[in-house]
Amino acid sequence: MAEASEIEAVLRDLESMPVFSDHCHHLPDEFFRQPVTLDLLMNKSYVSWTGFCCDGTAQARRLLLDNVRFNSYYVWLERGVRQVHGIEEEISVDNWDAVSAVIAARHRADARFHWQALRDKGFERLILDTYWDPGQDGGHPEVFTPAYRIDKFMYGYHVESVAPDDFRVWERYGFTGGSMDDFVEMMLDLIRRRWRQGKVAALKCAEAYCRPIQFMPDDREAARAVFGKHPDRTTEAERIAFGNYVFNRACDLAAELKVPFQVHTGLARLAGSQPLNLEPIIARYPNVTFVLFHAGYPWTHQVAGLAHNYRNVAPSLTWTPTISTSAAVAALHDFIDAACSCNTITWGDDCWTAEESVGALLAWRFVVATVLAERFRDGRLSARGAEALGRKLLRDNGRSVYPRAFSGASPGVAGT
Repeated sequence: MAEASEIEAVLRDLESMPVFSDHCHHLPDEFFRQPVTLDLLMNKSYVSWTGFCCDGTAQARRLLLDNVRFNSYYVWLERGVRQVHGIEEEISVDNWDAVSAVIAARHRADARFHWQALRDKGFERLILDTYWDPGQDGGHPEVFTPAYRIDKFMYGYHVESVAPDDFRVWERYGFTGGSMDDFVEMMLDLIRRRWRQGKVAALKCAEAYCRPIQFMPDDREAARAVFGKHPDRTTEAERIAFGNYVFNRACDLAAELKVPFQVHTGLARLAGSQPLNLEPIIARYPNVTFVLFHAGYPWTHQVAGLAHNYRNVAPSLTWTPTISTSAAVAALHDFIDAACSCNTITWGDDCWTAEESVGALLAWRFVVATVLAERFRDGRLSARGAEALGRKLLRDNGRSVYPRAFSGASPGVAGT
């Protein structure tokens, strides 16, 4: 009985511990200058990925609640909204407008509310992935450090090539032409400059939404053959060859700058996003720490296997607790059991608004507490061990894997 109360005390202490997030997409100040309503928060969240969206009508809200009220995306967003805004009742069609009015009033009263709420509700620091404008901190370096997303460069083979999010690569990066080597050097120099400014905590690639994550060894001639070729005249195989070449140069840069390389695995284009597709490049770059996002869901065992065999694999449960809370619990057990080190397991909220981020944080705390309690009850953890492991999972591992999220630029090192 005394031991049970001891683990309960540990879990209560961990509830107040600030948490590090290795990934978010928090939106810029401009987004929050519009009226921030409950409908807007629902539509700018993962709940909208279910296909049920809010158009301001009671009918749409009723349909959403009837279909997704028990879905993990909704459960944790709803709890986040209530936590951030002090709402006691569950959200329903009947109180929807009243809750929405509270949300709008809080955002309208304080332009800083959207990011200060993150700190107020338990975040110590977050790594920010502004995929619409890579490498930015949203103007709030006190809470965000950027990851530099390299995906756009993988589409830079021609002046008229357009990357996802309507991103015109040459125009946005000021590349006026030259050889493939000139283009790659432009990419490297740009990221090095941001790194020297303390603005690169990690590199990031989310190409799993667009292509298989099989990043093959260099075929320099194939990449050079497509460079300068009009997009209408290229094949998918040619575009992939160029993307592979750029991805490999990004791996070289991650090794040079000693920053982790975050890679989206799992949910995206399901055909080709299995984590095991990354094994060859993980093996080719043993001096790069590959952070495998989303626990590879639904292939979480593959990430556990890679983390078992390769010391340069860091399994991240970013997004996972809000995709499927039960799957996140099982995956965390697997990672603790199998990974080369318990010091590389991380988490990130992967959200656009404070309300959803806080909900994701509640989900992560729930997952960590559940796993620690289960391992305590079955004898695999003492209360002291549970406290140590909990601190690693909530904050300390993030500090270890991403030191530049806290330290800023260091003079006199690579790339200066």
